[in-house]
Amino acid sequence: MYIQFYDRGTPAGKVFFAKLEETCSRLQIEDRPEYITDMYRVINQGIQAKSVLMINNQPVFIDKFPGQSELEAILTEHQDQTV
Repeated sequence: MYIQFYDRGTPAGKVFFAKLEETCSRLQIEDRPEYITDMYRVINQGIQAKSVLMINNQPVFIDKFPGQSELEAILTEHQDQTV
């Protein structure tokens, strides 16, 4: 599973990424998420946002920091699809 978190370096984004890393570790997702501050790729896809969570090159959350249960659910769903 390919997880990328695009963020402009916001404090809330950094906190969310730490939660994302912890959740991936707890769910035993082998591939570590990436934290990317260069918004070029998402802008090229026509997405104007401060933060974007992408899984397998698809935007999952745009300008939203999901709660723990929602984050776990979406990661588990995508993990099941890649198995």
